[in-house]
Amino acid sequence: MKETIKQKIKETKKEILLEVISELFEQKGFADLKMQDIAKHLDMSIGALYKIFASKEDLLLAYIEFEIKKFYSMLQEQTNNIDDPLLCLQHYVNLKFEVFKQKRRALEDPLMGDPLFFLKMGKKEYMLIEPILALLASWFEKLHAQTPLREHDFLKLAFLFNSYTNGYVEYWIVHNKDLNPTQVVELFLQGVGK
Repeated sequence: MKETIKQKIKETKKEILLEVISELFEQKGFADLKMQDIAKHLDMSIGALYKIFASKEDLLLAYIEFEIKKFYSMLQEQTNNIDDPLLCLQHYVNLKFEVFKQKRRALEDPLMGDPLFFLKMGKKEYMLIEPILALLASWFEKLHAQTPLREHDFLKLAFLFNSYTNGYVEYWIVHNKDLNPTQVVELFLQGVGK
């Protein structure tokens, strides 16, 4: 019981720190910040910060995990009472673009510095988005029941759609053009429709 309480306290502390770090990343970006800058901003020693996050890369992955969980929670909240799968897909794209707009400064450096950033996500990172992919797959399955799609592997469609929308995010970061979520969904469905 004591260990469980310690673990919960550690997780809660990490979440609180990530909330503050998230704001810092959104203001200053990721690339130019050093761990000592982050520790100073958090009003903690560099050693204490390294006990929680082993490296700056570890901190970035924790930040991404934190943001993915928040995104999934917001997505569920926005689509829970919507029966139309097409509308759910549009909500997904809209929310994804809105989150990236809010987090642009935080994510611009890793994405611009590594155009294959999304492709290099390892299996562990993909496990973080499995609930989102499962939700997307369920919407594609519902959509297929209404209007048959050429592809019947709905999880494959979810992966493709996620990567497709990541491409739009990269396009937006590079070219700073407004994105139309309805058009994004329509173009994807033209490719997988009958």
